[in-house]
Formats: sequence, C-alpha cells, structure tokens
Amino acid sequence: MKRPLFAVAWLLALAALLAGCHAAKLLAPPVPLQAASVNAFAVNVQFAEPLDRLTAQDPARYRVHAAGTAAEETIDSATLVDTLEGRVVQLIITSGPLPDSAAYEVATQGVRTYDGRDTGARRVTFQTGLGYSAHLRAVFAAHCDACHGAARQDGNYRTDSLAGLRGTGVDSTPDLIAGDPNCALARRTRPRKSAFDQGALSWFESDLIEDWVVGYDGRP
Repeated sequence: MKRPLFAVAWLLALAALLAGCHAAKLLAPPVPLQAASVNAFAVNVQFAEPLDRLTAQDPARYRVHAAGTAAEETIDSATLVDTLEGRVVQLIITSGPLPDSAAYEVATQGVRTYDGRDTGARRVTFQTGLGYSAHLRAVFAAHCDACHGAARQDGNYRTDSLAGLRGTGVDSTPDLIAGDPNCALARRTRPRKSAFDQGALSWFESDLIEDWVVGYDGRP
C-alpha cells in the first residue's frame, strides 16, 4: 500500500532530524532538578517541568546550604526568570557572597507544575562559581561539539576545547571574548538564536554560557 506523500515527507524529515548533529540528546529525559551559580549572590534552579508561577516564586519553598552543613543561606527572593520554558527560578542570596568553587545543595519542597502537580521534595548538589572544565565543557560536548568539533567545523569554529572557543570563525573576531555579552558565543547561544536552536539548548544552559562568559570572564 502506498503511503500518502505528506506522510512520506514527514517520515523523511523526522529521519533527518534524528540523524543530525544532536540526535542523542533529543531522546534524553530531563533531569528533575539542576542548579548553577549566576554570581556570588544568585543561583539558578531548573526543574524538569514548566512551573506554576505562584509556588515557584515563594522563597519559603527553597533551601540553600553548603554541602555537609545544616546552616542555611538567607534567600531574599525567588523569581521565575525563564521566559521561554518556564522552568528556571533564580534565587537571590542575601547572606552571601557564596564562596567560589564550593559544594552547595539546593532543596525544594512543594513547588507545583504549570498544570498543578506537586513536584514534591527535590535536591541537587552543585559547585559554586562557573568554569570551563567544571561546568561548561559538558554543555558544549552535549550540544555543540558534534557540529563544531574534530570531525566537523560548521562556521569554521570549534567548541571542543577552550582554545577552540577562543578562536575565530568566519572573520577575525574571537568567538569567545571574556566579559563581553555581545561576543559571538554569547550572542548565538541566546534563546531563538542559531546555536540555541540548532544545539537544542535549554534556557538554563543558555544563561549558564552567558554567565560564564560575562560574570566569570570565560575562565578555565
């Protein structure tokens, strides 16, 4: 039996998508909770699901403390900052600054999803500060290296090493310029920009890249 032409076209498009640079992560399930530094006074927390704004922005539903200790940091506010997916909450810490490169834990309780389901109790440990080796290398490996690595260099630039990120692409301007929010790396990985879409980045990962470039000067 012959398939309708639109069905054949759809199947071919799907096959091309799954065979592309980023096929593996399209099938990966979302992590229940992730956390990362924005700066010494702020932490981004990403849930697996879109969130109900009222409960997501209640600071009492979050706990932040150094791993292995009971003393909690003071959370001044919780803001749903993710305007694309509605999954990322930014916590402002008034008892900071948080020490750099230290193990911290974020715990959440009773934040609800957009459709009203309770996310229950979740917790995650993260390392404060942002550096290429500890934080960004894994993001680029998962989302960018397949198209900008040893086997393939779309746009004449690479993401599979810090030296590669500091190199140039189609012009003489470095792709990564420490502290510059308008450098090519920060600009292309923003929501709805080319690298964001083609690499299937999340809002959390996009902001992680920009915070590393701007707030932490693209450090190793």
